[in-house]
Amino acid sequence: MIPLARRHPKLFAAFVLALVLALFFAGRIVVRAVYWSQHREEAVAPWMTVGYVGRSWRLDPRTIDAEAGLPPPEGRPLTLEQIAAGRGVPVAQVIAEVEAAIATLRAAPPKP
Repeated sequence: MIPLARRHPKLFAAFVLALVLALFFAGRIVVRAVYWSQHREEAVAPWMTVGYVGRSWRLDPRTIDAEAGLPPPEGRPLTLEQIAAGRGVPVAQVIAEVEAAIATLRAAPPKP
């Protein structure tokens, strides 16, 4: 391997860079797969965004927004607590609306 690196240093550097990038992205995939396999159907909490809830429950976040009567995100996603503060209602009410939307969407037949 060392003689090859001495004969073709640019090619060897490109190979090492490609290997490092492949290992980095493979590591990200593994970390995300492990994280989401352990966070399925998590109880809805005030710190969560609608996107996080959708990912945890395997539902489209925009569908949850529409079903729960929440505003679609503009820019940075808001947590349920921030949505409640913006609407001037208790966070428990927003959580209840999101949970009701989840129940409705889970009960609906899947679309082909």
